[in-house]
Amino acid sequence: MLGKTILKIRKENKMSQEQFAETLNVTRQTVSNWENSKNYPDIETLIKISNEFHISLDILLKGDKSMIQKMDKDLKASKIFKTIATILISLLIVIGITFTVSKQIKKEQQKKDNQKYQTIMMNIKQLGFKKDEMGFYAITENGINYKVYTKMPQAIEEYISSITTEWKEEEAIAVDYDGKNMKVTYLNENRTTIYLKKDGTLLNEKQNKNHTNIYNKYKKRTIEIVTRTVELFENIYNEV
Repeated sequence: MLGKTILKIRKENKMSQEQFAETLNVTRQTVSNWENSKNYPDIETLIKISNEFHISLDILLKGDKSMIQKMDKDLKASKIFKTIATILISLLIVIGITFTVSKQIKKEQQKKDNQKYQTIMMNIKQLGFKKDEMGFYAITENGINYKVYTKMPQAIEEYISSITTEWKEEEAIAVDYDGKNMKVTYLNENRTTIYLKKDGTLLNEKQNKNHTNIYNKYKKRTIEIVTRTVELFENIYNEV
């Protein structure tokens, strides 16, 4: 048994439990427990005993099946721990790299957004837009009021609206354009909304007859508003 072997080693070297314990950096009680087989040294301590007293591990463990089983269990546990530790460390490294990269990407995106915002604002001002009391930048040309709303750089919204100002309200024409969809609303008694192409022509020639009639009634003015709205939009946003 390992306990008897440790007792034999200590006595052969004429050492007290205190001296033996001091050599191995453990307490006297720990040595006593070993010798009484109440518990076993760990692998590191066994190697230290082997080196300190020039006794092979084979001799130390000879015949002690319980200790061999414990060592085997400890080794397996140690391997599992190392595997888990390796996985956790790898995950932490990946998370750290991901966080750093994400932070850098966000920083670069904010920089681009700020530059884009500054360019948009410069374009708006060069085109003669002025800020109104509602926070919009507006310009009036040929009886048409064009408006752009510029949000903070982090939430740039590419959008322009326009509306006729010289007609009475029930006959006004309103246009909304976001670079993709061209929506035109005729503020007549039915408030009719239709979608057009960028050149101001009908998106669908087979649409509602009433819509077609209204469009044809204001076709010339509609095309004028739509084409200028698109032109202003592209001058503001597409040159960024």
